[in-house]
Amino acid sequence: MKDKLKFFTKENYIFLLILPILVSIVLFFYEKIFATIGLILSIVLYFYIKKLDEDKRDFFQEYIDEMDYSFDEITKNVVFQMPFPIVILEDGKMIKWHNSNFKDIFEAKHLIGKSVNNFISDFSEVDFDRESSKPITVKIYDKTYEFYYSTIKRDKFDKDLTFVYGIDNTSDENIKKIFKDRRLVVLSMYIDNYDDLRQSTKASDRSSLTGEIDRIIMNYFEEYGAMVRKYENDRYIVMLHFDDYKKIYESKFKILDLVREVDRGNTIQPTLSIGVGLAGKKPLDVYEDSRISIDIALSRGGDQVVIKEGDNYEYFGGKSKATEKTSKVRSRVISQALKRLIESSSKVFVMGHNNPDMDSFGSALGVYEIVKSTGKDCYFLLNEVNKPIENIYNRTVDSLDGFRENVITEVRALELMDQASLVIVTDNHRKNSTEAPSLLDRTDQIVVIDHHRRGNNYIRNATISYIEPYASSASELVTEILNYFDESFKARVPVAEALLAGITVDTKNFVYQTGVRTFEAASILKRWGADSIIIKRMFKDDFEIVKYKSEVIADSSVVNDFIAIGHFNREMDGSTLIASQAADDLLNIKGVKASFVLTRSNDRIHISGRSLGDISVQLILERIGGGGHLTAAATQLDMDIDEAELMLRKAINEYLEEEMTEDEDNFN
Repeated sequence: MKDKLKFFTKENYIFLLILPILVSIVLFFYEKIFATIGLILSIVLYFYIKKLDEDKRDFFQEYIDEMDYSFDEITKNVVFQMPFPIVILEDGKMIKWHNSNFKDIFEAKHLIGKSVNNFISDFSEVDFDRESSKPITVKIYDKTYEFYYSTIKRDKFDKDLTFVYGIDNTSDENIKKIFKDRRLVVLSMYIDNYDDLRQSTKASDRSSLTGEIDRIIMNYFEEYGAMVRKYENDRYIVMLHFDDYKKIYESKFKILDLVREVDRGNTIQPTLSIGVGLAGKKPLDVYEDSRISIDIALSRGGDQVVIKEGDNYEYFGGKSKATEKTSKVRSRVISQALKRLIESSSKVFVMGHNNPDMDSFGSALGVYEIVKSTGKDCYFLLNEVNKPIENIYNRTVDSLDGFRENVITEVRALELMDQASLVIVTDNHRKNSTEAPSLLDRTDQIVVIDHHRRGNNYIRNATISYIEPYASSASELVTEILNYFDESFKARVPVAEALLAGITVDTKNFVYQTGVRTFEAASILKRWGADSIIIKRMFKDDFEIVKYKSEVIADSSVVNDFIAIGHFNREMDGSTLIASQAADDLLNIKGVKASFVLTRSNDRIHISGRSLGDISVQLILERIGGGGHLTAAATQLDMDIDEAELMLRKAINEYLEEEMTEDEDNFN
């Protein structure tokens, strides 16, 4: 039967009917009797074929009906007997039908007619009209389910139906949790000020001091089942499981406070820096992350924890002022290493940060002077002379022979640069904040000299990275490098005055972030001929700037009883200078411990933060993408001034809440 049905296709019908008729017509001219018989047979054949076609349709209809019935039965059996929780939702909300497996998940007896969001709150955030191959992961009591769905669109008079089924993924999630909790965590730990600590302690008490620090560290980590090994006098490595590490993390690394409280006749506090590595395919990868983290912790001033997980960093501590190092050995080593790099390079490009200030300009000019003393070609990157450096720039151009010709823009620098070129960055360690970020991609020889605490987006491929947060300014660091560069070296007077101006600005006339080495650097510059009176003249403000600063102070308000916030809602040349100076002036108000001033600059909102040292403006502004150090920091935001202030206030509140929590923990 099937073969017949296959044979009698539409094309075959036409052929079988037309052929006899044509033959009959031809015979009609020769033999009418045979022609008549042929026509009769054609008619009979037509009805026979028609009967076969009807039989074929009936057969297929029966076949389709049987398949529909079978499919319905199979579907019903599959749906009712499927070992998964299943629910049908009307318009993505109301439960239209569910199987017993779905009902068994919940304690409620009656589910039909109720909103599914009452039972699975996560479904309220799902748009069931949008098809998705990704499952919805839901935690229900102590189990984890992955729900998949498919929505059937109906006409406008009927509501859409969504078929949802879930898979119990609890076992897989438990395995993932076990794997995560038992993964390896590596901590690299340094005593920041080991040499100075020993020098501040009597010889008879030194063994007791180091022994007490060792005892505290060993006992603390052994409580968490960690392996601790001391491999140098001031260095430790700790290995433990992630679930034990989480307890240390939740305690906010109390070990920092415990070590700081050690007193065995030492006149300075011992401080600890910790670098944490959390992720990696191999134990070596985790260890390398901990090494990167400890480097960042040390370059941020120590007494803190830096946690690295992938490309993300988290910080604890760092609220205390960086301890000034009495030894200048590193400064001398950096100076000699820099000398060798300069001598081996074809040409040198020096730059500070964009929107430069006195310290950026002065420190870069000091490096320019070093390079010129070696006879190498040196170029000073400066895209724009802004208000803060206008006076010092004009004096330098007028007084320093050949300087104007060597001041170039980023575009010109790219034309002059070659593979053997050296790039030196001062008063900044962030690539995107430099005068010419593109230069850093064109060479492998890069030197960074900075005094800001290192942030996440630092220049990673630097050959020499000299970042010392204890220093008052980049100009102080450069002055020390110049002093060790060559015994016969002496900077020209305009250079010495630019460096002294940089130190003066960043220390607010030798008040903030000032140590013994700051005054020693200033004395070197004075010996080289720097005139304090000329520097004082450079700091004189225009009458308009004084008026604008008064405007900011008059418009400011005090929040949280001791933090002043001001606004300079104008975009003009020198607006950031006005903001930073106004922030300094706000600290003169009785009771104010920290100040922030918001202004507009280059279509962005610039925030300058200042403090007396009790509050870390750096930690506050880091929360919104900024940086700096304890008493001076800044950030820039792409939003309007009202949104920026809301974000700033939130960061201040979070910082103060953490401070209060830590104080309560220490009290308890």
